Amino acid sequence: MIFLYLALYTMYMGYDMKLIIPPEPMMLKKQLKQQKKGIELKIDSLAIWLGNRLPSYLWKNGGWAKPLKAEGYNWQSFLKIFALHKKDVILWSWNTLTWKEFLIKIEETIKDPVFKKILARPQG
Repeated sequence: MIFLYLALYTMYMGYDMKLIIPPEPMMLKKQLKQQKKGIELKIDSLAIWLGNRLPSYLWKNGGWAKPLKAEGYNWQSFLKIFALHKKDVILWSWNTLTWKEFLIKIEETIKDPVFKKILARPQG
């Protein structure tokens, strides 16, 4: 079993998807900060407020759609992965996590062989 995991890890982590780091969406970050003024910020309320704005930015404007589709991911599978990073969205919005660090965390999840096996469609 360990061998299988290592083989999957090597197979999926060994490739380079070439996800670019798009410019930080400062307008979304600013809107988030304005929205949370005067209210207690909870992870679920953050997810509801953000809706699909941030993942949509990465998918469409950030240029992530093409390389992710090439790896078998679609919009829905990307949203599932993004949902795992609610805490990281908060840390980014609080300037505790840089934009690059935030995107690297998402990319690491995307490259994880377990998530790829479950969420990505086989190519070819």
